[in-house]
Amino acid sequence: MKLISHLLILAVGAGLGIWWGVNHPTEAQNLAAREQAAVSQAKIDLIQKFMGHGSPDDKNSAEYQQMLKDEQQKLQDAKAKLGS
Repeated sequence: MKLISHLLILAVGAGLGIWWGVNHPTEAQNLAAREQAAVSQAKIDLIQKFMGHGSPDDKNSAEYQQMLKDEQQKLQDAKAKLGS
């Protein structure tokens, strides 16, 4: 019975989320851009934290640099979507 109620709540929540996104596309796009910006900023902070703990000649340094560059680009893209 508990499982059925959880599945019902999940279905209703997903349905309402889809309905809201379809009927409010601008707000949904802004919400998605804000979420992407927050996730990208958290990833950038985490990558920088890991880069600070490794040695400069670490073999993963180039990989961290590329990951950082990619996330910074995603963050700029998300902020550009919010600005428009």
